[in-house]
Amino acid sequence: MKKLLLIASYVLLSGCTTSMKMAEQVPSRVEQIDFKNYEIDKRKKVFVGEQIIARKSYKAVIKSNLFKAMNDFTLSGGIATTSINLAATTGDTFRVAGYNELNNPVVNIPGSYFMFGIDSNGNWDMTVMSPSFWTSPIGSGSQYNISPTNTIFQKVESTTPFSEAGYINHEIVFTGIGASGISLIYREYTFENMARSDFKQELIYPIDTKKIRFRNYLISVHSVDSSEIEFTVAQD
Repeated sequence: MKKLLLIASYVLLSGCTTSMKMAEQVPSRVEQIDFKNYEIDKRKKVFVGEQIIARKSYKAVIKSNLFKAMNDFTLSGGIATTSINLAATTGDTFRVAGYNELNNPVVNIPGSYFMFGIDSNGNWDMTVMSPSFWTSPIGSGSQYNISPTNTIFQKVESTTPFSEAGYINHEIVFTGIGASGISLIYREYTFENMARSDFKQELIYPIDTKKIRFRNYLISVHSVDSSEIEFTVAQD
């Protein structure tokens, strides 16, 4: 009789616990990311201390393995070791960890070993689970609530910098007019945006300069005074 009771209990637990399988390797691609604070041949004005040029260019690995929250939400419930209290804001992202038995993607909950499922409409699919069948909560999502109930998630891509491939990260700042003319500072930064003290250079050009040539940059100067400069980046 006890043996039959154990078998019945196991079947009951199995039927009330959501399982998952780990995600397969997500296809990826490498792209060149090139941020610029300027547009070629577009007139612009900056004040003393502001950037004439700011550029960061690098290669990155792109994967479609994230879901982004389209609104603020909370996911909470459970007791003791199955307790969840997730408070997220619009734009927070969650990484895909695998798929549940509904064949929906499941995403990691930060600070927890639990995951929740997202259906084809971008809604919570009422499932919560862990990587192990034995630690997944009994009843799956029945003991949890999401608020608001119409919370939406959108599939987005992750961007992982590939700094080993080389990068550009520098700026040219307008620092005013000195006794010798137009004053600029060129600075280089590490990939993590830390200043490289050995790669800083002061640039001085005559006050009547109309074309500034520095490295690959060609900057046309339209007007300049002690507080601002109006210019166009003609070439980079």
